[in-house]
Amino acid sequence: MGKHSEPSKKSVTTLSESQLLSNNVLIIRLVIAVVVLIAALILRDSVILRTVLLVISAAAAGFDIVIGAVNAFEKQDYFAAPVLILFVVLLSFVIGLPFEGALIVILYQVGQFLAKYATEHSVDSALELLQYQSEETREKASAVIESDEAAETELEGEMRFAANSALRYAILFAGLFAVLIPLFTDMTFREAIRRSLAILSVCTPLSVVISFPVVAKIATAYAAQFGTLFNSAAVMEKTATADTAVIDKNGVFTQSSPKLLAIQSDILDKNVFMNFVAHAVYYSEQPFAKAIADAFEEEYRLDLISDFNDIPGAGCDAKIGGALVTLGTRELFTGRGEAVPYESDSDHPIFYLMVAGKYIGKIELSDDVNQDSEALIEDLKAGSITQCVLMTEEGKDESEHLGTALDADAVYAECDTEKKVKVVAKISAENPKSMFIYANGIEQHSAAAVDIRISNKTKFADALVAPDQVGDLPAAIKACRRMREIMQENGLVAYLVKILMIYLSILGKVSIWFVFFMDIVIGLATILNAIRVTQEPLFDVWKLLRKNQ
Repeated sequence: MGKHSEPSKKSVTTLSESQLLSNNVLIIRLVIAVVVLIAALILRDSVILRTVLLVISAAAAGFDIVIGAVNAFEKQDYFAAPVLILFVVLLSFVIGLPFEGALIVILYQVGQFLAKYATEHSVDSALELLQYQSEETREKASAVIESDEAAETELEGEMRFAANSALRYAILFAGLFAVLIPLFTDMTFREAIRRSLAILSVCTPLSVVISFPVVAKIATAYAAQFGTLFNSAAVMEKTATADTAVIDKNGVFTQSSPKLLAIQSDILDKNVFMNFVAHAVYYSEQPFAKAIADAFEEEYRLDLISDFNDIPGAGCDAKIGGALVTLGTRELFTGRGEAVPYESDSDHPIFYLMVAGKYIGKIELSDDVNQDSEALIEDLKAGSITQCVLMTEEGKDESEHLGTALDADAVYAECDTEKKVKVVAKISAENPKSMFIYANGIEQHSAAAVDIRISNKTKFADALVAPDQVGDLPAAIKACRRMREIMQENGLVAYLVKILMIYLSILGKVSIWFVFFMDIVIGLATILNAIRVTQEPLFDVWKLLRKNQ
């Protein structure tokens, strides 16, 4: 996922010929509808001709609305938008408001067309954010961005459910309003029905959630800029609300596999010593074993190895040719009441070799903290993460020292793969809003809400982080939070405007077509607001300016 790759030759999506034809046909239909509508306004003296022209105008602009309503009825989806639009238009003609009926259809179609155009343009802009990423990253991110299913979020589902529920109550309220108000006031039935239709028009859920997929797609591309590729917007949503991070040291703060730096033995020559060490760790799955295996170039005599015992984070025991061989840390031998002769003055991990209870020599391994991730915990805590838990495969003392240096809130030492899975499950049971950050060794999805893997392999992971951009992970998590914030802002604004329109509709201060116009405006505004995912919140900008003064 290099930042300096050549831009993609195809960084934006292109409309297919069928889509272009469909758009052109719709534009022609809308032009015809508007021309006929203007002609109807000019011919005010002939009521019949005027009405016929308005019917033609409505039919030219929205015959597909009728088709959509019929399809919705066949699916028993009686609250679908085409059904509601058709109902409002027909009643508008019935109560003597044919101009409003025709204008509603035109505005609805114009709104749908503009929303579609704005959405496509925003998605193209999102894809352009990836132009300097690697070809593999662009392909993976594009597949997510162009998938409608990957853009679905729980928040969208909740708001859509709330909007549909509100629509049902609005239908009941509008029906009662149209029937009862004229019975108890001097309002005419025609005016009561007009206001009821305006109320129904307000309650179409279009503008409430229309921008959500766009926000999700832009956020996905924005996070990919920081080297993190999320599988879906739903994963990003969970990441945005996570407050606990469980982090595996191996591959995140250090290399996935350490390197053998040095060996020392005053008793055996180098080759014999390495034979004992390599055979002792042959069956171990711990990182130090892989480092030794990488450095050992001779043939193994597996028939000599027996009674192997892996000791996570501390070393291992095995019998080689019947002799007990132990390779372990100083803490392992101290805990057994055995002593090794040399104190280590190295900052790197040291493993000591004992054969039949006699000290033979030691090996030194690399364990340098990845400079790109040194400030990872600090940066995570600067965001929404309140607790960071570190898991290591090393001994307790070494692990706690590292945990203090990295500012971890808790440390679990001597963790093999099985223990890591159990630790994540334990923490996730206590706090469901958790994420697990790891590099390798976990061949299953953990119990955490989100599994973030520092790798290019997608198996079992909810999100992938480029190994050379681990330090940018907090920025990608911030993109997730921005996505959710913008969605909440858009939903809130849309709801507030709808509440205002309902209030004005009850008072009779707005026409039906104006309600549809406002829904178009709010829908387009929320789509355009989606680009703010890539920008700092205004409050944060203000704080930054105050800090720099």
